[in-house]
Amino acid sequence: MLDISRYSFYKTLFMNIKNINFSLALSVFACVVVIIAGTVWFVSRQDTVYTEEVEECIEPEHVVEADGEYTEIVEVGQVSLAPIRKNTTIDKGDSFFKIMMGSGISQTQAYDIHKSVKGVFDLSRMLPGHGLVLIFSPDNQDLKGLEYAISDVEELVVAVSSEGVSASILKVERILHADYDGPLKQFDFKLKKGDSIYSLLHSCGVCDYQIDTLIRSVKREYNLSDIAPGQKLSVWVTEQTPERLARLTYEIDALNLLDIIPGDGVFKAGRQTFDVDVRYERADGAIASSLYESAVHAGLSPEVVMELTDIFAWDINFFIDIRTGDTYTVLYEKYFVKDQFKGYGRVLAARFVNQGDEHVAVYYDNGKGTKGYYDDKGGAIRKLFLKAPLNYRRISSGFTYKRMHPIFHVVRPHLGVDYAAPTGTPIVALGDGKVLFKGWSNGFGNAIRIKHSNGYVTYYGHLSRFARGLRKGIRVDQGQVIGYVGSTGHSTGPHLDFRVRLNKKFLNPLKLKQVTGPPLKGNALTEFRKISAKRLAMLDDTSLNIAMSDAGKIGVNP
Repeated sequence: MLDISRYSFYKTLFMNIKNINFSLALSVFACVVVIIAGTVWFVSRQDTVYTEEVEECIEPEHVVEADGEYTEIVEVGQVSLAPIRKNTTIDKGDSFFKIMMGSGISQTQAYDIHKSVKGVFDLSRMLPGHGLVLIFSPDNQDLKGLEYAISDVEELVVAVSSEGVSASILKVERILHADYDGPLKQFDFKLKKGDSIYSLLHSCGVCDYQIDTLIRSVKREYNLSDIAPGQKLSVWVTEQTPERLARLTYEIDALNLLDIIPGDGVFKAGRQTFDVDVRYERADGAIASSLYESAVHAGLSPEVVMELTDIFAWDINFFIDIRTGDTYTVLYEKYFVKDQFKGYGRVLAARFVNQGDEHVAVYYDNGKGTKGYYDDKGGAIRKLFLKAPLNYRRISSGFTYKRMHPIFHVVRPHLGVDYAAPTGTPIVALGDGKVLFKGWSNGFGNAIRIKHSNGYVTYYGHLSRFARGLRKGIRVDQGQVIGYVGSTGHSTGPHLDFRVRLNKKFLNPLKLKQVTGPPLKGNALTEFRKISAKRLAMLDDTSLNIAMSDAGKIGVNP
């Protein structure tokens, strides 16, 4: 019930509004009604006794298997108790206090840590590029410590607890232990021109000491200076700074993978040889312009085209001897690992018809040191010398005993051939031999002399530069690049002045008699005829234009 005092108040209020205009009075009256209604509701709620029945909550029963524990039925969530590590790298302009405040650490706590640690290491001297790890409690609420990479071999370790702050500097092993099982970061690269093992590992945070040790440790297994564009390289380093190299793999070729791991203060390398299937494929075509352009346009791999030209380079000069309508047929290997194409193998057989003359080559290897390309009768394809030491545009001056010198305007002998070619065109050794001279030779400019078997010496003049690593006394292989076309010395334009001497007499390089290697005889010839018949049949089998599905294994002669 509404008490008397409250009732008198509302009555007096109503009586006083009679002097106000009617519209205002009506509004005030409506507000009073709302207030009275609210008050009545509140008082009535105070006097109400709740008598609602509460529905009984029935818990479901869990049926437990006989002799079974409840924990075996219900999976209990596991809470990680491992501390949380937050890695960062000091940037230019960063300070200890800036990093701490940005990580949610109070200014007071940061100051206490800085003051406590200063006797061991001054945290205001942190350097850009160095790593800092903040260690938090599992619930990410409390800072438990920090680690700072002072250098490649020293690390500051700080522990924070309710009892205070402690700090120490630890020596860090330069090479990771073999049994390291901490977290790692992985970097994958597909090598580009200009990449080196130094630049790649530096980008992963690996220091010079580790890289130098790595190269020295594995050089017997593989020279990491030889990594090549297009190949794949993967690097694993520690997440904890300073970074330590934990593993490196490099795809040497389609068949071999180099695998490097640390151990005993050095690095250890091994090779993994893939289980490779070899499939055989053939291609044929006619030449419209050059062999290279025609074959590649028809879909043949440039790699196979180049090997084809190398096989017949002793008999055909592919720069000046090729004619429209010449034809080629080639049988070659394709490598697959788990049905994934990995690359091209060896050319097993080839036929080339040049200006009506047929040239045939079949690869043979008896496993006892006799190997190479032979014609269909077992004669060696390889000759003592190549047809020419470079791909040239034209012969600007031939072999003669009387030539008007283009500079001195006097008649002199020219006991060689001038091959005109653009500056920088690679020059190769005409045959296997030993370098007698490399250097400056007056009017001959930058020059090379190579001694070959049977008393032959070849001369290469006016070079722009020499091949890397070439020096007097080393042996070179036939076809090996030894230098590059130039115009040094007495020269009117870029060309190679090439000469051949037999004993003490200079010979015309364009009229050299080809000296072939020994032909196959006896059992080797008998075995070759069987292999040759099979491969020449495959060479003409057009069904092999699509790779065979029943692949053989490497080393099995088809």
